[in-house]
Amino acid sequence: MENVVLKGTQNGYEINISDTSNFDSDINEFKNLMEQLSSGKELGNTKQFSFDVFTGNRILTGAQKQELREIVSKYPQMSIRRFMADVVTTSEAYRIRDLNKVSVIGKTIRNGEEVMAKGDVLFCGAIHEGGKLLAGGNVYNLGYVKGIVHAGFPNDEEALVIGNLNDAQQVRIGEQFDIVSDNKDRMSENSRTVIYINDLHTIEYGNLDEIKNISPKFYNRIGGTE
Repeated sequence: MENVVLKGTQNGYEINISDTSNFDSDINEFKNLMEQLSSGKELGNTKQFSFDVFTGNRILTGAQKQELREIVSKYPQMSIRRFMADVVTTSEAYRIRDLNKVSVIGKTIRNGEEVMAKGDVLFCGAIHEGGKLLAGGNVYNLGYVKGIVHAGFPNDEEALVIGNLNDAQQVRIGEQFDIVSDNKDRMSENSRTVIYINDLHTIEYGNLDEIKNISPKFYNRIGGTE
């Protein structure tokens, strides 16, 4: 089996499928490997076996991934954790680019209007009551908000909202939301408020001084140091 190989990594097991071979022949090798693993000779007393599928410079189609999943589904003790490759599709590359850029929005969003941006947003405008700002990433507010701010749209609960939102109607992060007027006592009266999702998956309010503990990932991303 030269084109389909089982390897052990720091994160567990990984099955490497060659990116230069014919996929139909790879399928046959994959089936043989699954049969061999199910016999228990390779894994000893392991009851449940999950693994990643790595394909190097080859991107599997949805149909090819489904074919591999169907083969594995015949063995109840086995499961595919994820598919990985060294390359991404053009559309995925554009999506990653969009999520990592910061859009500067300085317009007025009026009642009934909805403005959507991919990635982070630096907001310098005004949101009237009934207006909505939706961002795929974080929202940094330097403007005036009486409407609704939604960070991490539609379901990213790692996103943050930073700034003064004391007069906002509602703040949303991912699929969670909170009525701001019910929590004004938990917010700073300046632009140092940080709104985030806590470990209980509810919206929490903090201060910029606590950002390292609130979101170590964000702290490192902006070049934070000890």
